[in-house]
Amino acid sequence: MILSSLSSWEHDRKVEHPIIVEAIEELQNIIKDHPAPGRVEIRGNEMYAIVMELDAKSLDEQVAENHESYIDVQYLIEGEEIYGWSPLREGIEPTKPYDSEGDITFYNPQNDEILLPLKPGMFVVFFPHDIHRPCMGTKSTKIKKVVIKIHISLFK
Repeated sequence: MILSSLSSWEHDRKVEHPIIVEAIEELQNIIKDHPAPGRVEIRGNEMYAIVMELDAKSLDEQVAENHESYIDVQYLIEGEEIYGWSPLREGIEPTKPYDSEGDITFYNPQNDEILLPLKPGMFVVFFPHDIHRPCMGTKSTKIKKVVIKIHISLFK
């Protein structure tokens, strides 16, 4: 997992993988245009963005998830969002098995979960070994975000 912000990106980019750098550059182009919700094409199914507007869920409502085929770069445009994070490790049983079509497995929140509050301008990168709970916050909070999906084949 990587937690950062666009304000420190110029320093961070020097040590990031070129695919992460490409994704953040694409993100910067997308947010300049004040995007409407929906899918934004970047590299077909290898890398694409989804612009989302939603209401935050409470910590009690939101389930945890991870993805096997895609890495998520989640950037907060508006609102305040809390993420839960814990490492995927042996012995953690899913509440719903892996759905290959949606590239998602669901889990209960873990006892050692760390809560990460994000403010606009911040982003988080989740890898396949990261269990995460996005979209949480105060019940009436509106969230606008961009999720860039990067297929793991781009890292080979």
